[in-house]
Amino acid sequence: MLSGGSARIVRLVLVTELLVLAGCGGRTSSRQPLPKWQFGYWFWNGSSAATEAGSAPLDALYFQAGTISLFRFRGEKPQWHAPGTWPPEIPAAREYWAVFRFERQAVPDAMSTPVLGHAVEELQREARRRGLRLAGVQLDIDSPSRSLAAYGAYLRAVRKHLPAGSSLSITALLDWFRPGTAIGEVVDAVDEFVPQFYDLRNPGSVFHSPAIAAPIDAAKWSPTFNRFGKRYRIGISTFGRSRVLGPERPSGMYPGIRSYGDLKPFDVGVNSAFALETSTTEAKELVLRYRAQRKTVVGYTGFEAGTAFEFVLSTPESIRAAVEQARQMGQYCGGVVFFRWPSFHESMAARPDEVLAAAGAAKAIDRPVEIRAIDEHCAAVHCADLYLNGAPALREKAIVYVIEISTALEYFLPEKDMPVKMTGPVSLELTVPPYCGRTQLHIGRAVTAAPALYKLREKL
Repeated sequence: MLSGGSARIVRLVLVTELLVLAGCGGRTSSRQPLPKWQFGYWFWNGSSAATEAGSAPLDALYFQAGTISLFRFRGEKPQWHAPGTWPPEIPAAREYWAVFRFERQAVPDAMSTPVLGHAVEELQREARRRGLRLAGVQLDIDSPSRSLAAYGAYLRAVRKHLPAGSSLSITALLDWFRPGTAIGEVVDAVDEFVPQFYDLRNPGSVFHSPAIAAPIDAAKWSPTFNRFGKRYRIGISTFGRSRVLGPERPSGMYPGIRSYGDLKPFDVGVNSAFALETSTTEAKELVLRYRAQRKTVVGYTGFEAGTAFEFVLSTPESIRAAVEQARQMGQYCGGVVFFRWPSFHESMAARPDEVLAAAGAAKAIDRPVEIRAIDEHCAAVHCADLYLNGAPALREKAIVYVIEISTALEYFLPEKDMPVKMTGPVSLELTVPPYCGRTQLHIGRAVTAAPALYKLREKL
């Protein structure tokens, strides 16, 4: 049974559709059957197929196959290139889409379309060899809104060179759908479009607010998207981002903004010089801001008092809210696509099993917190590297774990900056700070005279 808000959205969509059919907007000649809802993922360069997603295959996986580019060699005519490749390993999915990215904010020349078509043919042959279903190709092109008519013409040229039976999809910027653009010509040329509800601002801008995801308002966007009578899927962010803000000036500005792609909340959370402030964005993402109270060192770099390390993380709440709004769009909304599948042990992108559980597409996997010992085969003694697996990623309070050892330690070498200490000859105590992240933690190396067993318990 629909809630009052959901019922109003459905009525609004139905009214909009009646207006469209009456000739009040959108094209009706190429209207599709209503699509089946699917859950999809973008599998980008660096993504790891070793990351678990649960037992069931995904509905759709959009993998980064290649880049459309123009090479200019001295004294020679410029040549368009669009080499496409399958990842060596790829998660199981019922269908696959090959994504080609154009890095410039422009529309490629039509001369690139035969090259692109040939690349898709090669990918189709490889798909048949591997027993995979390649449903089509997706173009990831950030065309300026003023160039959408040219983009529509380019897409029609692309379609002429695609193998028979290949569908054509595009990613779409929300700015394209404002009044007065030629977005209708673009949508008319494709089988599917995927509006991206994230990174609407420049992440490197001084004025950039700490947000990645954009709130999704079904009441606002469903009439805009449904009027075309084409399948669309909603692009939802599931990754995180970090940056460092220099000491705040009286004006309220933060000079010297820098991005640290490999920095984790754990790296700053273990440092007592930082005080943690938390907040949430409009889209229910978690914002962690660690502010230095005094001069300090992180890694091998010194930072002044007042420096702030900022992390933006997707949460089960942000994912759930986005999917719920996408479902309320109804009619031609064919599902969601999550960006992006993480790399192995990545700490700031939600794991696929977490994402799909939050979205209601799979059951949550119960991951026990455990200690893992890797034998390092020392000669005169027994040594093992200890790892903590499965610690809660977004827990608000610190957790203290006790590691019990079956035989006395000769000595213990903690990992740099790891908050672990010996509390006796057969025990260690590890303090995991709030919001430790999603990666396994290397605790350090334990050295014993004989092989040892390691048990973990939470200190109450």
